[in-house]
Amino acid sequence: MTTRLKPALIVLVAACRAAPVESCPSPRVAGISAERAAPVARPSPLDSVFQAAGTEFDVSPGLLKAIGWVETRWQMVEGREEFAGRPPVFGVMALGGTALERGAALAGVSVEAGRRDAAANIRAAAALLRAYAAEAGGDWDAAAARFSGIDLPAGRAAYTRAITQARGRAGPAAAAAGCPPPNPGGAPDYAPAVWRASPNFNQRPADQTGTLHMVIIHTCESDYPSCWSWLVNPASQASAHYVIDEEGGEISQLVREPDRAWHIAALYDCALNRRHDCGLNGVQSNDFTVGIEHAGFASQAGFPASQIEASATLVCDVTRDRGIPRDWQHIVGHGQLQPANRTDPGPNWPWIPYLHRVQALCGEVVVDDSAQFNDPAVAMVSVPAAWTARRCAARSWWTTRRSSTILRSPWCPSQLRGPLPTPRPITTVGAIVGHSHSRRRGTAPSSRSSSPQRAPTRSTPAGPAGRTAHRRRSMR
Repeated sequence: MTTRLKPALIVLVAACRAAPVESCPSPRVAGISAERAAPVARPSPLDSVFQAAGTEFDVSPGLLKAIGWVETRWQMVEGREEFAGRPPVFGVMALGGTALERGAALAGVSVEAGRRDAAANIRAAAALLRAYAAEAGGDWDAAAARFSGIDLPAGRAAYTRAITQARGRAGPAAAAAGCPPPNPGGAPDYAPAVWRASPNFNQRPADQTGTLHMVIIHTCESDYPSCWSWLVNPASQASAHYVIDEEGGEISQLVREPDRAWHIAALYDCALNRRHDCGLNGVQSNDFTVGIEHAGFASQAGFPASQIEASATLVCDVTRDRGIPRDWQHIVGHGQLQPANRTDPGPNWPWIPYLHRVQALCGEVVVDDSAQFNDPAVAMVSVPAAWTARRCAARSWWTTRRSSTILRSPWCPSQLRGPLPTPRPITTVGAIVGHSHSRRRGTAPSSRSSSPQRAPTRSTPAGPAGRTAHRRRSMR
């Protein structure tokens, strides 16, 4: 196919500014204030509601506020099912299923009000906690643990510790929860993570469909202890390779990267990924992906910068070690590949700064050839007039590169040859290092993050998010 473009040159510009997601300072513990260590001490818009509900049902307002913080960070969430067998939860207190029904009945509100109205939701939680405490002989720790809905004793203990910390009763050591220690758990593939082995995995296929090829971003639709404890529970029949807590302070590894975790219930369809890797159509997506869960909800208003930073650091490590390109077709959302019944990580996941941050941490910038999907603070692409280009043949791509800046495009230059000039000192302009390269499927791509030709590129100009699509990565 021949396409005439108005430009005569493709210029790739990478700004000398920092990535838009602020990096986490190191050591971070020194910067964590007592206020952060005890969120209940902070004012919230719902303080009067917590106080009124506590008074009405004889529950400590501080306990209600701490549970609301641990569950949702005091956000009115509208939960979605992420794991089969776990009902979606709603509101500030993350009530769902039979717990929501009982709490609403005890508080004298409708189930719908318990879902949608913050005051009704908090009152239902307070009434439920009072009932649990009465049934536990006045043991409020037991009532809070039961409120969590967690079956695993270790998970319940982690949940109650989180509540204690939120109330500011964990002592000075609580501040250390803001950042992971250098090697807290001896995780096999990511040293900063805690190793919490899940039995819910199996081996990847031995053929080319089992070669690691993508990273899938999820939200747990729950708090962190509830998430990892469910995924290590044999009854769940679900897992992920990693779970990241709400603040990015702790990461759990549950399944080794070479093994097949059970985090997506969908067969791959390249039509959902800009026609990328259509040879995998019909393959179960768990076979060739790494799954990363994030504590939180697809419906929440935003994600903490510290959680995004921790996630980007982890994804850089995974993609670098496993030879996965860092672009829109290889780092994708759960809802993108399973749109029939999943939406995570949701509309407020910061995809553009997130991808640029992953790339920056690995020492590169991969620029989409549709400029509207790049952050101009990091990189841009411009194509001057009068350049004629043709669509690359199958298994072909070309790449511009200067330093660690990469542009992959499906358009093969028909006139442009050699290095491009640098227009001014503050910009970096790519030089053509390859065009119309063919790669047989048996040729393994480089595993080095600096290689501009690790993944062949194809793209379709149509489709949401305007993401460049890379041709199938070679598999054994």
